[in-house]
Amino acid sequence: MHVARIPVDTANLAIGMYVAMLDRPWLETPFVFQGFMIKDKLEIDQLQSCCNQVFVDVDKGQLTEAQIRALANGDRTAGPAAPRVTGNEPKRPGFFGRLALRIGLGALLGGRHTRPCEGYAITATVRREAPEARKAWERAVFEYRHVYEKTRRMGAVDINAVHQALKPLIDSILRNPDAMAWTVFSGKRSNRNYCRAAAAAVWATVFGRHLGFDRNELLNLATGGFLLDIGNVALDQDMLDAEGAITLEEYEMVPRHVQAGVDIMTRSTGVDPAVIEMVRFHHERFDGSGYPHGTNGSGIPPHGRIAAIVDCYDAMTTRNGYSPALAAYDAARELNEMRNEQFHGEVVEQFLQAIGMFPTGSVIELSDGSVGLVLEQNRGNPLQPKVLILREKDSDMLPGPRIINPDDWPSGDDSAPLWIARGHEHGAFGIDPMDYFR
Repeated sequence: MHVARIPVDTANLAIGMYVAMLDRPWLETPFVFQGFMIKDKLEIDQLQSCCNQVFVDVDKGQLTEAQIRALANGDRTAGPAAPRVTGNEPKRPGFFGRLALRIGLGALLGGRHTRPCEGYAITATVRREAPEARKAWERAVFEYRHVYEKTRRMGAVDINAVHQALKPLIDSILRNPDAMAWTVFSGKRSNRNYCRAAAAAVWATVFGRHLGFDRNELLNLATGGFLLDIGNVALDQDMLDAEGAITLEEYEMVPRHVQAGVDIMTRSTGVDPAVIEMVRFHHERFDGSGYPHGTNGSGIPPHGRIAAIVDCYDAMTTRNGYSPALAAYDAARELNEMRNEQFHGEVVEQFLQAIGMFPTGSVIELSDGSVGLVLEQNRGNPLQPKVLILREKDSDMLPGPRIINPDDWPSGDDSAPLWIARGHEHGAFGIDPMDYFR
């Protein structure tokens, strides 16, 4: 009988194997989504750090069934020959460079762009960074109001003013992205342009930080996210400010904001081409279902892919006139369902790893019915973050909140298992995240 999957100890893994199943849930690992071919040594190291055994699909990947079985039995000579090293090869990019290549952002590695750095360390706790994050967020929101009104009058953007407003936001995200995520989920209460602009700048920067982009690229990402919808200055402002659903006629006018935004960016002085790329393509989709041109696949350039997923995620987690805000976890699940259709699959995967399945500041409900806030991410296990419990099951707010640290979560062998059952929308149960940092 033909066996489609072969169990392989992680000590015997090799490049070219297709990992179809793990010995633990996928969401308890850095890989998040099921099924991938091992492309480099780093992925082997990651698998070895979180799993003892995986199951390799013999019908996928680059190795034959005989090679997989031999490797599974410890025969290291059965794998593909290692490439011969002569010493004359160009330097290979590090992990973040390889990641950029994998998700279709290879253009950022050469030409006028600086190579991505090898990652950023967390240099401040969430509690320590929260006040700085709040100030940076409020400054960005305040500045967008002025930028928007000035652009409507002048027909061009003061890009230097935008950069000055966004640099503190970038600095805060570099120190600790969780503090800024906390601030976004406490500050977003409506679909107002200025809130959405600041949030899109945050998510784009958090994504770029995760990918290891340098500060210049992070500034481009933040600026592009901030100005995605600047073309709205050309639309009817009463329609944009309306709380209820818009009419069909008004809906047909909405796509015009894309070209209007591109025109504004082109007229403005000192705008990086990457920013224009983000504005031009943020409503295009991988399968060609977007607008205004129905561009698909590789026709959507790197910054356009980032802009599209950032804009979609922020829209889903923001209340508007015709739908409530989705909980962050529900938005993540919807994005996952769109992978390889509306969005490039690995762009989705890496974006969700960047923001977390339960972003800091989101309201969650545990399997025992208690309710709390995510305080900090657990990079090793995104389903077991640091949580502040505020309510017990079917009860009022606790007089003294209690904390569940990552090490406090019951193990799989525990007689009383506990897990995050669901996420809730911003403000659920009357919980304001910022109340817990004031």
